Amino acid sequence: MNNITLFRLLLIAFLLNFWISADETDWDAGIHNTEKLSFQVETFVAGFDVPWGMAFMPDERMLVTDQIGDLWVVSSDGKDKVKVSGQIPAVRAKGQGGMMDVEIHPNFINNSYIYLSFSDILENKSHTVLLRAKLVENKLIDAKIIFKADEKFYTKKSHHFGSRILFDDEGYLFFCVGDRGERDQAQSLDMPNGKMHRVHDDGSIPIDNPFYNTEVSIKSIWSYGHRNPQGLVLHPISREIWEAEHGPKGGDEINIVSKGHNYGWPVITYGRNYSGTIISEYTHKEGMDQPVFHWTPSIAVCGITFYEGNKFPEWNNNLLATSLKFERLHRVEMDGLKMVKDEIIYEAGSRVRDVEIGPDGLIYVALEDPGRIVRLLPYQK
Repeated sequence: MNNITLFRLLLIAFLLNFWISADETDWDAGIHNTEKLSFQVETFVAGFDVPWGMAFMPDERMLVTDQIGDLWVVSSDGKDKVKVSGQIPAVRAKGQGGMMDVEIHPNFINNSYIYLSFSDILENKSHTVLLRAKLVENKLIDAKIIFKADEKFYTKKSHHFGSRILFDDEGYLFFCVGDRGERDQAQSLDMPNGKMHRVHDDGSIPIDNPFYNTEVSIKSIWSYGHRNPQGLVLHPISREIWEAEHGPKGGDEINIVSKGHNYGWPVITYGRNYSGTIISEYTHKEGMDQPVFHWTPSIAVCGITFYEGNKFPEWNNNLLATSLKFERLHRVEMDGLKMVKDEIIYEAGSRVRDVEIGPDGLIYVALEDPGRIVRLLPYQK
């Protein structure tokens, strides 16, 4: 046996041992040091295609949507997961579409209602749809579509569905629809695209919505001029709605969403077309809101939340923001409405889709490749 053959055999043996060891270990294990604290990461639950949205139930089990069209119930310890059956809607899982966000009713413990957003199917076209159903013994029953756009707004395009869902403190239901690749529609009040919508929990429309009495306007619109909203959360102190929104090449925005306000897309933007050409010469215009802050270049911001809990008290009231493009989790520290710190706290090595705070005060993060949920735990040296 010559030296080259021996080297090859030793290399193969080493690689086989490495691969076997990797399969037997937690690929998310490790200690991460940040400015204020250290934490460790562990895999909570795996086996998804693209986990898109998460929501915790009162018994601490987790609901997880999988973009391919599935809904899962995960045990509180992450050791078991069950695919929900029953009246699961058919989705058009193409491009950015599919099964998207999930939220529970504020009174879920008594009424068992959950809400799903997904891209509906109409031949080879689709649009964002909102469904309410009861979750009973891991089955969906009494399913009802509570928001569906007119079929004339359906398109073959498979991007910019928006789609996060949020209840405010008064029990109103907010959900967002992206511009669906038709940017100018975001400024038109007679079109559902590029809008934040507000409805009652059964889908009926509050009469105090800002354009309820405006002729030809879609009555569910709460705000407009949005490109592709991907995150929604209530501020822990002010209780205002904060929204994360994809810009084009640059101009990812964090906005405070207010009644009847216009957020400018595409008339004003900090971004450019992906080719580098100009979308608009304006970043400011009277009557159009400025973002709280923006990322330029774009990080492809997705799910957001504020940290509240006793496991990471140093981060209380900090905004946690996910990045699809750079595969990171950001911690944003604010002084009022001024960003004073933007720290990358976790380099995931995978597109980061969503982040939620569990009832245990731990931080849960949805990753895409492979599809899994990890959680961040405090680490004491």
